[in-house]
Amino acid sequence: MIKKFKEVLPYQWKLQVKLLQRYLHELKNNHQYPKNYQSENIGEFSLKISQPIRNGAFFENKIHNLEVVNQKINNLIIQPQEVFSFWKLIDKPNTKNNFKEGRNLKKNTISSDVGGGICQFSSIIYYLCLQAGVKIIERHPHSIDIYKETERFTPLGSDCTVVYGYKDLQIQNTFPFPIQFKSFVNNNELHFSIISNELIDSKNIYFKYTEVQNGVWVDTYIDEIFLNKNFYIRL
Repeated sequence: MIKKFKEVLPYQWKLQVKLLQRYLHELKNNHQYPKNYQSENIGEFSLKISQPIRNGAFFENKIHNLEVVNQKINNLIIQPQEVFSFWKLIDKPNTKNNFKEGRNLKKNTISSDVGGGICQFSSIIYYLCLQAGVKIIERHPHSIDIYKETERFTPLGSDCTVVYGYKDLQIQNTFPFPIQFKSFVNNNELHFSIISNELIDSKNIYFKYTEVQNGVWVDTYIDEIFLNKNFYIRL
């Protein structure tokens, strides 16, 4: 009965319920979220990663959306034990917040929606944070794999989808020193760095693939320690 009731609820009502649940969860866990920015580097040490932004449908809109996200990510300082939340920082991806329509992966299909394409930003943050060894509190993989092996610019399993109210990327700085996010969009590339005043040893990230009839299972390991297991449908 409860399941059927949820199915007939308008989307905006469902979203408000999800947002309330997240708010109560935050109160329970007493997470502190970063608010401070600094344009100068806080230290001399850095981990860096860059990815091409693929040309395709809604390409110019995707560049625009990534730049909107970049304005809120670049120069952010995360103090020890503070929690970075993608949506708490970025806010709802609508036209009011300057987002445009872009490609979107939803319910195992390729579609379009306002804010489409910004998952590349959440994915690059997730992947570099894996390498840095900070604590991943919340991360969700995409449901489908849309690339052929020759088309990949990042390993399958290193992605992170974000859906406002439903799926967030949350990362906690477990180091005893602050870290700083640096990012920029330049020449059709997305660049992301983690800056610190103490050395952060890059972890060895390994993905193990098990092919099955309708998709692939991906096991993620950090320095040979198992982290998670995800399934991707093959198109």
